[in-house]
Amino acid sequence: MAYKPLSHTAEIGFEVSSMDLNKLFVESARAFFRELLGTLYGIKIHQEKKAHFEAEDLEELLHKWLSHLLTEFEVNKMVYRQFEVNIDFEGDKFVMDATMGGEPFDPEKHKIKRHLKAVTRHKLHVERERGIWRASVVIDV
Repeated sequence: MAYKPLSHTAEIGFEVSSMDLNKLFVESARAFFRELLGTLYGIKIHQEKKAHFEAEDLEELLHKWLSHLLTEFEVNKMVYRQFEVNIDFEGDKFVMDATMGGEPFDPEKHKIKRHLKAVTRHKLHVERERGIWRASVVIDV
């Protein structure tokens, strides 16, 4: 698995790769929180939440997933470091069930690296090439 930040003026981005599609989405979530907090170190697993998503393609699924994580932070004030993801293709759509483990955001404990505004569809891409899954994500800051 690999993680590489990408630079941009009003946006930040990252690329993630994995041999497994489920792990690609897990690593994308971890990269998201690294961009938000700088590190996952110190996040305790005090609460677990489940989420379910359906999408016509993998880009839409990844967008829904990361947007959900941003909402969890902005609205519910939660930060996560542990993720389990299961993606299936049912009928004509992708279905994803996820479990997130983390704790409430504490400004004394968790430092914000940069404020994230929105997960964009700009350059959002998920592909499999030579047995390796890759995702590119851009986030407004």
